[in-house]
Amino acid sequence: MGDTRYISAPTEEQITTEIHIDTAAIPAHVRDDLAAATLDLIHAILRLPGGREALDPRTAARHAATAAAK
Repeated sequence: MGDTRYISAPTEEQITTEIHIDTAAIPAHVRDDLAAATLDLIHAILRLPGGREALDPRTAARHAATAAAK
């Protein structure tokens, strides 16, 4: 009980819309597990009725954002 830790909420200045992940710091086995889990999720969504229709707009938006950033 004596080792209670509290984390304060970020201030308005600390909030950002960008997330940066140092993928080089992720061990290979963890990266492989994450990649496999991500593919499993995508395949499961695509098998659902309307799954492709749910993902296509997001994929198009991501591609458009990537193209606009270049």
